[in-house]
Amino acid sequence: MAAGRVHGVALFALLAAAAFGEPRPAPGPPALTVTVSKKDPSQGGIVTLVIRSERPLETLRVLEPGRGVWLEREPGGSTFRGLAGIDLEAAPGRFPLRLEGTETGGRRFWNTQMLRVESGHFAIEPLRVDAKYVEPLPEAVRRIEDERRLVARVWETPDRRRHWNGPFRDPVEAPARDNFGVRRVFNGQPRSPHTGVDFSAPAGAAVLAPAAARVALAGDLYYSGGTVILDHGGGLFTTYFHLSRIDVKAGQAVDAGEAIGAVGATGRVTGPHLHWGARLEGARINPLGLRALPAWPLPPD
Repeated sequence: MAAGRVHGVALFALLAAAAFGEPRPAPGPPALTVTVSKKDPSQGGIVTLVIRSERPLETLRVLEPGRGVWLEREPGGSTFRGLAGIDLEAAPGRFPLRLEGTETGGRRFWNTQMLRVESGHFAIEPLRVDAKYVEPLPEAVRRIEDERRLVARVWETPDRRRHWNGPFRDPVEAPARDNFGVRRVFNGQPRSPHTGVDFSAPAGAAVLAPAAARVALAGDLYYSGGTVILDHGGGLFTTYFHLSRIDVKAGQAVDAGEAIGAVGATGRVTGPHLHWGARLEGARINPLGLRALPAWPLPPD
């Protein structure tokens, strides 16, 4: 009888296994293939990311130190494409990109990819300007603070929908100086690094939108003079300073090549020129890198 009972229990176990299947261990995180345009970008550089997953994902985001990275999800959810900006004051050395994703069903996973940031080797540039732009008069201080808050709100409310679809054109027909990131010394006093590049264009030269965008700000500011900020979507902004004339209004949509203003010498300047700057998800980047953006969405490998 004992042997019969043992045999019966074993047979029941076999039948149960056949009916319900053996328990399977939960699959591990999906394997990701991360392709970057450059593994050792310089301070102020732009990195194109293509991330492929072995299984479809509901969400994927990339976080770099202190900010996020904009990504577009391709149909099917297995490929994501985006841009990462390296701030001009990011510390040289190992630079982590943290990947956080959600699979179908809600299970989350994490991964980390490393870049190596190289120094931009920025020069120091002494300049002489009107004293009021180094030591603002008391009545100008409140205006400056109000304008800082105004611009901060622009950075905090980006259009998440991408407007551009390929490389950016230069905003003006003139040579660009190699002065992105230089440490400026105004009238003997160190100030913040230069966050753009200057085009040596004559006063009155037409300034054109380098890519499709929405006008996020258009007006006269204390330091930057006649100012236009374009929101290209996906956390990407470009800035245009010292304009003598502004041809657009906040909220207006502009196409690549559309006039937005004219070169001038307004604000803190030493002469007529166009200052062109860019920010990507808060990172201050060299706008000349936008010339090399691939066609977007990126073509398949």
